Amino acid sequence: RMQCSIFLVILLLCFCSLVIRGDDQSENDSTSKNVEVTEGETTGDTRYVLEDFVPLSKSHLWKLMMSFYDRKGPKSWTEGGVPNFVTSNSYIAKAYSKMLRGFLDDCHARRNDLNIDDSKPLYIIELGAGLGKFSFHFFTAIMDMQKESSFPFKNIVYVMTDFTDSNFNAWQTHPSLQKFFESGQLDAAIFNAVEDKSITLHRSKVVLSPGSVVNPVVIVANYLFDTLYHDVFHIEGGVLKEGLVSTGSTLNESADPLNPAIIERLSNQYRYKATTASYYNHEEGEEANWRWMLTWYLDHFSASSAASDATVMIPVGAIRALRRLTALSSQRSLVLSGDKGNSGLESFKGLFDVDLSVDGSFSVMVNFHAISLWFASQGGYWVLDPHEHSYLLVNAFVLDPPLKKQNHQEKLPSCTSTACQRDRLERMNRQMEVLSNRSVSLFPNLLQAFEDYTVKFSPNDYLEVYKTLFAFHNPSLDTLTSALRFADWDTDLLNTYSLPLLKLSKDLNHRTQKVLKEGMQLAWKNYFCSETNIDVVAEIGRFYIKIGDFDSAAEKYEFFIKLQPDSYVGLNNLGICYMEMDRREEAMELFQKALQLAPDFEDPKYWLEILNEEAMDGYDDEWDDL
Repeated sequence: RMQCSIFLVILLLCFCSLVIRGDDQSENDSTSKNVEVTEGETTGDTRYVLEDFVPLSKSHLWKLMMSFYDRKGPKSWTEGGVPNFVTSNSYIAKAYSKMLRGFLDDCHARRNDLNIDDSKPLYIIELGAGLGKFSFHFFTAIMDMQKESSFPFKNIVYVMTDFTDSNFNAWQTHPSLQKFFESGQLDAAIFNAVEDKSITLHRSKVVLSPGSVVNPVVIVANYLFDTLYHDVFHIEGGVLKEGLVSTGSTLNESADPLNPAIIERLSNQYRYKATTASYYNHEEGEEANWRWMLTWYLDHFSASSAASDATVMIPVGAIRALRRLTALSSQRSLVLSGDKGNSGLESFKGLFDVDLSVDGSFSVMVNFHAISLWFASQGGYWVLDPHEHSYLLVNAFVLDPPLKKQNHQEKLPSCTSTACQRDRLERMNRQMEVLSNRSVSLFPNLLQAFEDYTVKFSPNDYLEVYKTLFAFHNPSLDTLTSALRFADWDTDLLNTYSLPLLKLSKDLNHRTQKVLKEGMQLAWKNYFCSETNIDVVAEIGRFYIKIGDFDSAAEKYEFFIKLQPDSYVGLNNLGICYMEMDRREEAMELFQKALQLAPDFEDPKYWLEILNEEAMDGYDDEWDDL
């Protein structure tokens, strides 16, 4: 009996040990074990571990991100589900051009130390240019303001960059970019924003290296920072904790761990462990800047009147990219960035894991407040979008080199008490207040442009109104022209309403025809070609045929036929233009080709009969049937 009792006690102890160990594992959120199944197979909600726990910024997630964009190329936006209109329209391009002009005017007025040499290039470097649509709109907006700008337009060089060859190669032959490339003022480069320290321009062969750029560099980053790697920290009970992530998926893809399909089936787990504000200790001599940033968050959420447990994302990739790019011009720089994110501290309160937004690829909310702290740590300036929009925040940052020499972090004391932390936080806040007040006198034109195009009516406001314009039912001609005028004759909106617009354009008075013609000219200027909007070119051509402007119509249809050489309707309509322009032999060839492609198509048969009979009278009323 005694032996049996001892055996039962041992058994009970073993069982308790297993339960305790199991509880510990549950508390620490440990990874699930891999289950052996066939490659590519999914079984319910089984989680397959791609990587054990590591800091978020070093995780496998970012490799998956780069793989998505590298494999998809331009199709990331046309087919891959990645949104782009909010940062790729003429309004946001105009807003950026106005802020750029304000910045240049401030520099020319010698209000600050950012002296500009008008005889040297001003480089505008766009990170993650992707499809190239924003580049097109921004360069167009800069061209439009050249007469107003204090800096000579001919010395502006716009540089499109991306890390992937597929996007870079697509730009080289893109029909909407060719005229800009040929001017020599648009260039391109392969550039990894978080690793490369220099940029080699593809066309001019100029190498932009640290300290080589004479004028301040202008950096543009739209919907990019949300895809560069981040770290996550918890501040819990006054303790700073680093976030560790184990990347997993419910899709078993052991043969190809970079398969973008994994993103749709991510199943990540997180752990948090105590650390210090000196967490970033390999930052190329800028460790103090990072310590200043983390110290601010630790003190604010531990010792201020707003103390609370908090979750803080640090946009590590964005800040390192900015450090490398600002080094090109010895830190003299303007940064314009539009992205989804946060700038208000209320959004950081509470303890939670990282929320990945999956839209073909994935993205996270950008902590623009952290970026402003990084600029403040170097004596820089910032102005943040006050609207907490889910779609887009537009922000501007400036570095002015003499003030960068003030190294705030070295003056920060070590603290072991809440009172010390509170005093330290007040000191940092005073330094930031001084910088904020100083920016008003140094950059008044930049701040005014920001007020006009971000605070009063922002690119996100534009998006919200723009979306409502697609909901009209049987709109009048006045309604359509007002909507198109608001949208700067955006070609997507024009394509949506092209049929009712053409029907309403049958009998126009001279004034209305003039308004529509000017609008179509603007639409054509703003047209950026992509796989999804080629048809709008033909619609613009149809309008010009209807009003009898066959030269303008022919220009549009010639462009259209280059993109759609087998469009028998396009060939027929271009033939009509040539016929009216007395280019009859070319018209006949086009009608014949249209018939070869569509033998039952009656229109080219009719026009061929007209041409063959040399009877050109009596067909002016046919354009309504196009």
